[in-house]
Amino acid sequence: WNGTSFDSAVDVVGSDLMPTGFIGPEIAAKGDTVYLIFESFLHANHVIYLKKSFDGGLTFSDTIRVSENSNTHKFAMPNVAVREDGNPVISYMECLPNWTDWKQTVRTSFDFGTTFSAAADVSSLAPGEPCDCCQSTMVTNGNDDVFLLFRNNDTNVRNSYIAKSNDGGITFTDAQDLDDVNWVFNSCPTSSPVGAVNNDSIMVVRRNGGSGVNELYKSNVNMNDLQKSYFTQLDASNAPLQDKAEIASFKNSPNWSVVVWEENRNGVKECFYSIIDDNGANLNAGVISDTSIFGHKIEPDISYVYDNNFAIVYTASTQHEVHFVFVELSDVVSINELNSPNRKVVKTVDFLGKTITPEGNKPFLNIYNDGSVDRKIIIE
Repeated sequence: WNGTSFDSAVDVVGSDLMPTGFIGPEIAAKGDTVYLIFESFLHANHVIYLKKSFDGGLTFSDTIRVSENSNTHKFAMPNVAVREDGNPVISYMECLPNWTDWKQTVRTSFDFGTTFSAAADVSSLAPGEPCDCCQSTMVTNGNDDVFLLFRNNDTNVRNSYIAKSNDGGITFTDAQDLDDVNWVFNSCPTSSPVGAVNNDSIMVVRRNGGSGVNELYKSNVNMNDLQKSYFTQLDASNAPLQDKAEIASFKNSPNWSVVVWEENRNGVKECFYSIIDDNGANLNAGVISDTSIFGHKIEPDISYVYDNNFAIVYTASTQHEVHFVFVELSDVVSINELNSPNRKVVKTVDFLGKTITPEGNKPFLNIYNDGSVDRKIIIE
């Protein structure tokens, strides 16, 4: 992306490397340093490979094996994050050849992906075992703090957990269940918790169906003791399914987060967004996908770019296309909202009083639980 268009696609992982797995590859970057992680079927037990670039993705290295060379374990669903110094941290799942005894594993590098530390079994800090189809995600803070987010399976209680490392991902010392409502489900929901740095905490968003409805919940988790300050719905739309959340934070002031997700409100899945302040209050929410296009829009992702700019992608499933949105989020939040974290939107309507979902460049009214009303417009 050069600011106006995309260059030609580059085949980074060719068919000779036999990429596999239903999760797909993952990519993370800091400056011109880019890491690509993927699962390969070159071995019957699968292999986790890394490729790296130091020129912003123009060229990539040969493959570097991250998972162990093992005939006794399978490996799957890798992910990657980058610490402040530019070194990668890799997570992946490990199991026996018969697809049992699952573990969430982390390995970290201190030489930019040339070698890796011994595998740390992070899921051993939680009861039961990790959910076998839910990829883990990571949040890094500086060089030492690494947080692993994963869905657990404790006799079909499938709650989200967070685990903490103070040594860059070499060892993990603590883990906490993040859900106030136990989600009892007899199969893996294939839905991952995600998080982003929020001052001295981690803003975590995840799906939970314990209420009988598959909804997204948010919590602010303290980095030191992993205690959360609340467990509330991200967007109380009463839709039958909210899923596939991704999150990114502003890197400058204010330290807000932007969450995107897919949701089925009227029989068709669209991609939505919500801006959350550092107190957990929803500042704005709306549709980010193109509602004029027929069919489902699913699996959004988001990345912070610079200033107030974010890059968002999603899949238009009927068209078999990936759509790209480059958006600047303007400050459309009144001062009294910032100073009142308990002030919540109870209804959003147009000027005729009809309940709506806010859309870009169209004015609307927010009605709050204290009886106040604000006129707003989301400028895109």
